[in-house]
Amino acid sequence: MALIDFDKIKDILGLSKPLTKLIEVIAQGTGAITQPYLIKKNAEAKAYEINVVSKAIAQNQSSLQKIEYKESKLSLNSLDKSTIEEITSLPERAENRIEYQEQKRQQNIERVTQIAAEQLESVKEVSDEKVDEDWTTHFFNYAQDVSNEEMQNLWGRILAGEVESPKSYSLRALELIRNLSKSEAEIFSKVAKYAVKSSNDYFLFKGKKDLLNQKFGITFNDLALLKELGLLHTSEFTSYEYAKSDKPSNPHLVFGNDIVFMEIKENTPKFTINIYLFTTIGKELLKLVDIESDFNYIMEFAKEVQTENTIVKYGQILEVLPDGLRHSVPLKNVI
Repeated sequence: MALIDFDKIKDILGLSKPLTKLIEVIAQGTGAITQPYLIKKNAEAKAYEINVVSKAIAQNQSSLQKIEYKESKLSLNSLDKSTIEEITSLPERAENRIEYQEQKRQQNIERVTQIAAEQLESVKEVSDEKVDEDWTTHFFNYAQDVSNEEMQNLWGRILAGEVESPKSYSLRALELIRNLSKSEAEIFSKVAKYAVKSSNDYFLFKGKKDLLNQKFGITFNDLALLKELGLLHTSEFTSYEYAKSDKPSNPHLVFGNDIVFMEIKENTPKFTINIYLFTTIGKELLKLVDIESDFNYIMEFAKEVQTENTIVKYGQILEVLPDGLRHSVPLKNVI
């Protein structure tokens, strides 16, 4: 097998470092690189034609005699079982089926990698760390069977994230996502929009009187599903505790694009916030979701924790830095 000089590819095609690294990962995972992978503009017309053909085949694949595609027109001829057996032998039919499946898998891989390339177009720098070969093998083995467009988008974003920062997604996370249905992914996305970040943890603010369901449409069944999938911890008694201190403190939480500070006076009695805590895999999947800022959500949080000893203020996050956040000033009172 010939070695590929990725530096030469980069120079010839004028590719950025992120896209060059993506090509390397594709080659590592599939054993080959085909020209249309990363060239969206030249492939769009054909991709549309292939999509139309694929849908037509899917609707008629149970009894096809012959497929003709001439002058941008598709012709499908159907036969009954006895006629099919007369025309082709069992080995021939098996070979045709395998060839069709492998072509579809190739199309799936190319779509996922194209999405990853699009995600990386705006990325200026990526880690110099290599993507693990076992991870790459598992990824492409799973991604080749993903045909749903929304799920392909999910897998494309995972690939881009791993190229940008290896070890972002564990093998356990890939296994879970592999078995994740579209409806389950939609429920996770709905719930994840309300994830709150505290240090290295993410949680849902539980509140009182079925707050999440009544105010934000997150039902008991939604939460139960995420616990069953291993994305939320199962304990019903998880909480964040703020201990009494003889010094004032100013802990902060991140709600989407807003940062919330609690100005806690010295000797404030200990208090807790009831939460649903995301698991390690849950936190990995949160990287794929745009967590929203919802002032009503922040307001409900402030209503529960604000007292004469604790004032809640917020500001807008302006920039995420390697060692922290830059936010608007002055901070505003929530209540």
